[in-house]
Amino acid sequence: MTKSTLLIGSLKILSWLPLPVVHGLGIITGSLLYWIPNKTRRVAEKNLQLCFPQQSVQQRKQLLHQSMIESSKTMLEMGAMWFWPVERLWKLDKGVIGRENIEKIRAEGRGVIALTPHLGQWEFLGMLAQSIAPMTSLYRPPRMQKFDQFLKSARKRLGNTLAPTTASGVKMIFSCLKKGEMAGILPDQDPGNSGVFAPFFGIEANTMTLINKLAGRSHAGIVIAYAERLPWGKGFITHIHPVKSADILNDDPVKAATALNQAIEKCVLEQPSQYQWIYKRFKKRPAGTAKLY
Repeated sequence: MTKSTLLIGSLKILSWLPLPVVHGLGIITGSLLYWIPNKTRRVAEKNLQLCFPQQSVQQRKQLLHQSMIESSKTMLEMGAMWFWPVERLWKLDKGVIGRENIEKIRAEGRGVIALTPHLGQWEFLGMLAQSIAPMTSLYRPPRMQKFDQFLKSARKRLGNTLAPTTASGVKMIFSCLKKGEMAGILPDQDPGNSGVFAPFFGIEANTMTLINKLAGRSHAGIVIAYAERLPWGKGFITHIHPVKSADILNDDPVKAATALNQAIEKCVLEQPSQYQWIYKRFKKRPAGTAKLY
């Protein structure tokens, strides 16, 4: 049995469970990850130390425990996100705060760049976005080919058009923006050699430069959004904020990347426990600086 088959099968089994039960499993799994020493906990703990140095040790421990639980819920919810019928997923929609921020931009005849950081349940957000405007989402294909095929099928059934993180994918994103549609982009992944270093919670992080280039060429508006998870499977509330800083369009890539990270920070501070602190956000370091993980 391949890893892809095992993973897809596990997600299928999880999809049979009611969401409150999935959240209960998330609490158990996250608590085990918190109490038993492991690599995932160490990464999250390091990130919280770096990003919240002003907090006491006890405050960070509490946030670490909560984040382990919320990250576990995020992963375990993927069975529902990728297997449940669309009609069943719609019942999880408990409101959209800030829809007018997208509608205003589209009323001006412009496309919308929707920044969707790894906060809350971004897969649900991808589905919900289709009710607001046609959307093409930029995504990084996983290494496992069979799982990639499954992932594309699962997301496309929700109405998403997917664009890979390649030159052709970026062209697809630009094209949808020129048509006045919406482009979904995860802004907090390490972009590799195409990024610049800019502060994220005061720590230099390799940050994408794609946003200001796309917005500058397409004249698109920019919003940042996330789906807040409600407890015990009660659903999600979507928050859509305008990105007001003019610096996100600055020709200086570092200033633009700094404004981008500041927009992400503001959302994270609204729901800090639901951010994906388990990701090695600071893995790539500026030349001459020590590794953090």
